[in-house]
Amino acid sequence: MPTISCTLPTNFPSKLPLNLPRLVPTNTNTPHLYNYGSFSTSRKSTLNVKLDNFQDPLQINDYDKFSLVVVHADNNELSQKRYAYDEYVVSQNFLVRLYELDIYQKASLEALLKYTEETGLNLFQSSGLVVEGHYAVSEEMLSLNLTWVIGRMQVEVNSYPSWGDIVQVESWCSAIGKHSVTCSSRLTNFKTGKKIMRVDSEFAMINKNTRRISKILEEIKAKGQPYIRENFDPITINDKLRKLRKLDVNEADISITGIRPMWFDLDPNQHVNNVKYISWILEGIPETVRENCELAALTVEYRRECGRENVLQSLSTASTKNSLEFDHLLCMENSKEVARARTLWRSSTSE
Repeated sequence: MPTISCTLPTNFPSKLPLNLPRLVPTNTNTPHLYNYGSFSTSRKSTLNVKLDNFQDPLQINDYDKFSLVVVHADNNELSQKRYAYDEYVVSQNFLVRLYELDIYQKASLEALLKYTEETGLNLFQSSGLVVEGHYAVSEEMLSLNLTWVIGRMQVEVNSYPSWGDIVQVESWCSAIGKHSVTCSSRLTNFKTGKKIMRVDSEFAMINKNTRRISKILEEIKAKGQPYIRENFDPITINDKLRKLRKLDVNEADISITGIRPMWFDLDPNQHVNNVKYISWILEGIPETVRENCELAALTVEYRRECGRENVLQSLSTASTKNSLEFDHLLCMENSKEVARARTLWRSSTSE
């Protein structure tokens, strides 16, 4: 992580100029001293800033570092694909920003999931499942008023990165069925290779008018089938088939009511973004668990969309078998289910 130290002379001015130049070092292997020169015509003051382990955010997607890269003629970042283990994989790097940290100075789950969302959409676009200029739809889907929605997500967290870490996200299509496509993502620390998280998400095709599930078009299957790799780090059968429990208001240990979606919770489909649902679900975790533990695993089933006009409640209860496992239900005030979930927690000191 970059460290900054500065040496100020005794005549250092009380106010700094607003038009300081932006300087980027060309050699990142040695510390750098930046001299910003004089601040007034009558006297000189020097501000020396030392940066160790400098990381230029503009270079974190340097694909020359990969051993096998295919670069298309337009040299666009979205057109650069990485092939690993004979699998079709889209890879993208993200620098963990200060505003993405949680109270424990680690990258928040919300930030990590948004990394996978971005890379997953690039994967859809690259494989022809999304047409450029439109959000999550292809040309064939546009003509029939169809779109993709997320149906189920499974998350396993090994570790949480810190400020300044570079997270590498690799995504690929792991299955395509009658009504859904599964997108898998693996997150690792770019410099150390340490595993961070795995995410497996199922996307269903629905009619935008009726909001009902539709069969995946044969044209879409034909485009996506060459990229399907079912046996590359597959999800376990037991996890996939384990049912999520439906909670009742009266049996919940914790109930949070009056949740109202805000304008900036909406995505381009005019509905609440799926990551926001998870934030509302995790609010139902007991405070003692939140303070002393970290999320290790999460399974979510999305059952209904919601918009600004809806009012929701988040229900949570501890599992009878494991005090660090919780069942969750996100529903509307009329008891219609929005999402079911199960979370597993571990001590925050665990690696």
